[in-house]
Amino acid sequence: MSLAQILSTYLNMNLLIVIGFVGLSLFSFSLRRAKLNMGSGTELRLHYAAMSIILILSVIHPLLPRNEVFSPAAKVWSAQSIKSFSQDYTAPDKGGYLSLPTPMGSSILQADQVAIAWTILGTVVLVLGGLFIGRDLRVLFKTKRNSFLVRKLGRVRILINDGIQVPFSYWLPGQANIVVPSSLVERREDYRMAIAHELQHHRHGDTRWVYVMCGMRLICIINPLVHFWNRWISEIQEFACDEALVDQNKVESQAYARCLVEVAQTAINQKYVPVCATGLTFLVEGNLLKRRIEKMLSKSSTRIGRSISISVGLLLASIMGATAVASKGLVQDRRVSMSQAKAMAFRAQSESGFPVVINDLVLTQLNRYIGTPEGRDFMRDSLSRMQNYRAAIGEQLKKYGIPIEIMAVPIIESGYQNLTEGQSNTSMKAAGLWQFIPSTAINYGLRVESQKDERLDVGLNTDAAMRYLQSNNLRFKDWHLSVLAYNMGENAVQKGMNALGSRDAWTLIRNGYEGDKNYLPKLMAAILIMKNPHSLQ
Repeated sequence: MSLAQILSTYLNMNLLIVIGFVGLSLFSFSLRRAKLNMGSGTELRLHYAAMSIILILSVIHPLLPRNEVFSPAAKVWSAQSIKSFSQDYTAPDKGGYLSLPTPMGSSILQADQVAIAWTILGTVVLVLGGLFIGRDLRVLFKTKRNSFLVRKLGRVRILINDGIQVPFSYWLPGQANIVVPSSLVERREDYRMAIAHELQHHRHGDTRWVYVMCGMRLICIINPLVHFWNRWISEIQEFACDEALVDQNKVESQAYARCLVEVAQTAINQKYVPVCATGLTFLVEGNLLKRRIEKMLSKSSTRIGRSISISVGLLLASIMGATAVASKGLVQDRRVSMSQAKAMAFRAQSESGFPVVINDLVLTQLNRYIGTPEGRDFMRDSLSRMQNYRAAIGEQLKKYGIPIEIMAVPIIESGYQNLTEGQSNTSMKAAGLWQFIPSTAINYGLRVESQKDERLDVGLNTDAAMRYLQSNNLRFKDWHLSVLAYNMGENAVQKGMNALGSRDAWTLIRNGYEGDKNYLPKLMAAILIMKNPHSLQ
């Protein structure tokens, strides 16, 4: 996964947490204002559903199609500028620059350094999280060793321990446990209610969800809302257990409330509670304990609550899904990989007889044009100007039986600008859309005089370019060699072919037989972009 994908997925996960927390908070506030009681069990399922949606959308986020709803907030480039491209560019899967929006403008960071810092930060968080969970598991195993099994209720093991003050439950792969302080055993009614409460945690899946919540807190440690949400869900877990026991008449509400208060008083002396466990009186602060008792004694309205929660859940799922798709473009890698380039080449193939190829040289030029801000601007402007000449040049291509791919030549010659000698600023005094030098223009019947330069007549210049390219192709029987000859001269191409004993244009280039540096790779990149204009989005 690329740096852009990692950052995009991470931002998406945090954004979904914000939406989930804020959405459920607004919903909870609305219920209180309307004096409606949804029921804690229904509310807990709604929270679990929201978290499940976040996890699913985070996992599949890299697979979602890229749909640029808004301009990416951050971008990964091949180089900071097209001028520094040759010094900055290494490979599409290495190096690169990350541009981030700041109040002072755009900030540029080296992508490799960001990736290393991200890896180190992630490793540190995972190690700390592992130590955190490992400490709890060590405590649990120690507690388990010092406990003795008194009975089994299905798959749930009931353990008695002399060293704890409050009962709690926890889950490990293959086993569900409830640990009860020995001091509670003699109080038979309290013991029975404590067991019933902890069993309810297992039934609700709370002992498994604590791991999910712990993992989300670790991954999104800098997001304060995930910590608030974790605390909120912990409260609802207790409310839901209380509600289930009272509604199902498994406990008598007055006796249960008394039990909560008494165990809460003893819980004050409990110095440590494992984070991967849930328990009867883990949340025993004064206000919360009062709320627990008030909620337990109030009548829940599960029928209405179930209908409302389904509607809210569907609405949240829709909003989160749309957000996940939209956030796909939060961070985008503007660079082109070899597989992406091959896909572009596949789509660019035609039956015109002009072979479209992709290799390392073409990939480099693709990243020069697509992977730099200036390169993209140049290509966008060139393709926009090309539309003004498309019909006229298209007729000439058809007239001379020349492949449509040749329409990309003026892109790299002039950017589809009808430049004078002074504007083109070349030592060869080239001019016009096709950048003819004076000698070539005269050879093909164009007047190049101080009073009249027919290279600036787009029609005449295009006709001459067609005849020149057609002449080259009649001689070399190869469009790659023909285009190379258009740039460096047919005699120079013939000299390279004789010296190397090869008719492969790419062999000539790799052995230094070329005019403008990387002329043919640039043309091939321009053809690929011309036929894949969406690559500039």
